[in-house]
Amino acid sequence: MKYFPLLAALFLTLFATGCVKQNLPVQFDLSDPLALDVEIQWAVVTEPYVACYESADYASRVVTHFRKAAILQIIGESTVTDGTSREKWYAFEEGWLPASNVAVYANKMRAQTAVKQLGTH
Repeated sequence: MKYFPLLAALFLTLFATGCVKQNLPVQFDLSDPLALDVEIQWAVVTEPYVACYESADYASRVVTHFRKAAILQIIGESTVTDGTSREKWYAFEEGWLPASNVAVYANKMRAQTAVKQLGTH
């Protein structure tokens, strides 16, 4: 019981200092204005190494390659029907990738978080 006044004083001091308003300005990272744009989707490559095609077709020319954890801005999409099977493809500035090779995110920040969770960067 002899420590109760001391503990009460310590608690009140901590409580009072925690409630003091700090006038710290909010700073936004404006280096990438598209990172949180709700109209733009982002893809993260999920396979170790993927071929990027000129069009949404495996028979088209391979224009480049991407490695796992690459973050790409989606600029279009297409669903390709081959007989009875259907496959979704995503268009990027560099070319096309099938949906099975990427994970899609609503914004770039989420894509960057996913890359960190992949443990490759």
